[in-house]
Amino acid sequence: MSGPHRAFPRGRSERRAKLQNPFPAYRINDRASRSIATTWRNLSRRVSNGARELRSRTVVSLGDLCSQWGAEWECLWARLQGHDGKLTVGAVPPAFASCSWRGAMPSVGLLADSLAKKEGSAADQEERILISEVEVVGVEGQLKEIAEQALATKPNFAYTLGEIQADLARVFDTGYFEECTPDPEDTRDGVKLSIKVKANPELNSIVSTGGNLLPQAIFEDAFRGLHGKALNYNTFGEAVSKLMQWYQEAGVCGQVTDVSFSEGQASIKIAEAVVNRIDLRFLDAKTGDIKEEGSVRPEIVTRHIGTKTGSIYNMKQGKRDIEAIYSTGLFDDVNITPQSSPDSTSEQPKFDLVVNLVERKTGGLACGGGFSGQSHTEGALPGFVGNVSYSQKNLFRLGQRLVMMMEFGQIDKLFKIQYTDPWILGDRHRTSRTIGMMNTRTSGNPIYGIHEGAGGERGSIIIGRLLGSVEFSRPITQGWSGTIGLTGQRVTLMDDNNRAVRQDYQSNPVNRSHDLHDHMVTLFLRAAFSGLDNTQLVLSTEQALPLQPDWVNITKFGARAEKATRIGPTNLVVYGKGGITRGELPPYEAFPLGGTNSVRGYSEGGVGTARHYVEGTAELHIPLIGNLQGALFADYGTDLGSKGSVIGNPGNNTQKPGHGYGYGLGIRVDSPVGPLRLEWAWNDQRARRFHVGLGVHG
Repeated sequence: MSGPHRAFPRGRSERRAKLQNPFPAYRINDRASRSIATTWRNLSRRVSNGARELRSRTVVSLGDLCSQWGAEWECLWARLQGHDGKLTVGAVPPAFASCSWRGAMPSVGLLADSLAKKEGSAADQEERILISEVEVVGVEGQLKEIAEQALATKPNFAYTLGEIQADLARVFDTGYFEECTPDPEDTRDGVKLSIKVKANPELNSIVSTGGNLLPQAIFEDAFRGLHGKALNYNTFGEAVSKLMQWYQEAGVCGQVTDVSFSEGQASIKIAEAVVNRIDLRFLDAKTGDIKEEGSVRPEIVTRHIGTKTGSIYNMKQGKRDIEAIYSTGLFDDVNITPQSSPDSTSEQPKFDLVVNLVERKTGGLACGGGFSGQSHTEGALPGFVGNVSYSQKNLFRLGQRLVMMMEFGQIDKLFKIQYTDPWILGDRHRTSRTIGMMNTRTSGNPIYGIHEGAGGERGSIIIGRLLGSVEFSRPITQGWSGTIGLTGQRVTLMDDNNRAVRQDYQSNPVNRSHDLHDHMVTLFLRAAFSGLDNTQLVLSTEQALPLQPDWVNITKFGARAEKATRIGPTNLVVYGKGGITRGELPPYEAFPLGGTNSVRGYSEGGVGTARHYVEGTAELHIPLIGNLQGALFADYGTDLGSKGSVIGNPGNNTQKPGHGYGYGLGIRVDSPVGPLRLEWAWNDQRARRFHVGLGVHG
């Protein structure tokens, strides 16, 4: 047949036979297959980041898919062994529908390539065909525009069979159509290509099962705007991905396992892994072998584990559990290994958690000795000081702590005994209990010492205390903890030779009672808040109980706040604290202002001895090298004019100003016991001082 419209080297009848069905028909044949097809499309697109790459290959074996997309597809591989290991066009195998991960149409590019191999030789695939007209039929309006925009095939241009097949794939990949069938017709001017499409059904409702922890708001937000519209596989798959993203971000072990469609309703199945059991495994620190029994009772460990049997496994909670076990100080290594339970299924997955524990040494005895240059004693060993201590962090295998310490010299003999139960056994509120007794000797110079520059000399005052206390602490609510306790003490003021005194060298009283000893029993309450935004707040009150007429009777209120703010690479930290006291206040219970942890640039207690006070600090921490930081700081403190209302009036007697400020710079080095601070400071009286501190300021 001759004529200008002839576009092919072969005869027209031969070409028509070739064009009877030269392109694959992309369709979902029935309701069951439609459900399968949708599932496959959603899963195959998003199970792996490499899915898009796989679709572009000419031939992909199911073995490749299994290795790329994970063990979930192993059942699919096993069921399709009889199909040559290749994805080919045609009816969905019956085994597909029974697979727990129901699949559907494979990638359109793969189908087209497979069909091309069946339809003709490589030469046929490369031969170009003149397309005279392209038409989309079966839909109107917006859906027709979407299909036309997806087409790259234009009239009056020649295309290979593979290029046209790829064009059809683009139409199908818009996600709006459940069927895309080419209908070629030979005309005088070439081939008229009609593309018959069938729109997906309208999505009327979405139902999910199994997502017990998935918030309703997340589910509604993911599928918002999809109801009452034609189903789009792509947007629906993105909505399913949002559910998967929530599980990943929340740390919850769960996933979408199945999606099906029927009569306008989408059904989504979600599986969440349940903790079946929790086992403890004590390991030998040297060999790693499993020990029959640990030195810590199992219930002491399990009470710190927030994950419970029967609950949905949360990986973030697992991390918190590890940190809680570490906080006991009883273990060198802690890790949690999830293992699949024997009765676990894809629809009802279950985990057995194995907590591996490597214990550390928890007790020991230590002793030492030395010489003190501050001793005024005489004899064979003047100034000799010795100490002995014993500590145990796992008393009675219950994680309880015992500390005993004694320090002795020719005159001073100090001791400390403290017992702590970090979690009273059987208490559901995690209440801790601490009982202690000790005696202390501290310098009274911050209270009674002479202010610098006032001239004159005097001996030092030493504050000796014999204390006994009991306190209980527990979490109150999110971020808050509380402490209540009772303290009894006997206070004795002494000179440098440890002789009890009642007056200083100017005959001013140094205590309250007419005896050499003051007695006080105090009930105290403390509440502490620690926020995730680097905010800390501590509120406290103390009430002395006058069990005897001459015992100290005072009331104290205190507050401390701290806020850290990130400014670029630097960190700005602002502190503020204050306190007020009611009652007849002995000097040793007053607030000393000035010094390393107060207003820097002044000596300890150099600003004032206060009944009421307010202090404020601003520090800018600048990272330097590794754990080394630079710091710029400014401090201010005032006694609010209250120094004259303290017994003995030490603030005025020592000519302290009552208020002052300091500023300076320094460096900070992080250490296992807290930051080590080296600081140079100047005060408002132009005096300079070097400070060495351990721990945070204030």
